[in-house]
Amino acid sequence: MMKKYLLASLVALACTGAGAFAQEPAKTIAPAATSAASPLIPAVPALFLKPVTLRGTLGDTDVQVHIRPKAEIDEGIEGEYFIFGNSAKILLAGEIEGEILFMEESENGTNISGQWDGKLEGDMLSGTWMSADGSFTKPFALKVVPLKPVAASRPAKKAIAKADKP
Repeated sequence: MMKKYLLASLVALACTGAGAFAQEPAKTIAPAATSAASPLIPAVPALFLKPVTLRGTLGDTDVQVHIRPKAEIDEGIEGEYFIFGNSAKILLAGEIEGEILFMEESENGTNISGQWDGKLEGDMLSGTWMSADGSFTKPFALKVVPLKPVAASRPAKKAIAKADKP
């Protein structure tokens, strides 16, 4: 049942186009909606209540992963990743409850090509990736990429400098 749900999520993600998500403003989730007191919504770490980027390794390959909550946080998470040096994006969909993460991936937007099982510890996500048929596994270790503060643009800096002069 879970695989059918995740596969449907991957197909829906592929149909809407992964690029469309980057153009939508981030949705805000009310803190009360994610409290452990609500039995309908699993405990989701604050880190995954907004889009997050992680970098690290999958086996001995460098990867970058983007994960964001689905429109309804109780429906899980979605995203994509790429291998550095390769522009192809691989779609992800899954769930995170507490510090435990489960995602399935799809290279073609239709078939499941792998599964990620991991654990979040601080700003590190690590675990095991497994091929769809279970014949091949690789460890993964990802670290959250901190957001850079938005710097003032050059014209804004010049305007501030002129305003400071008598």
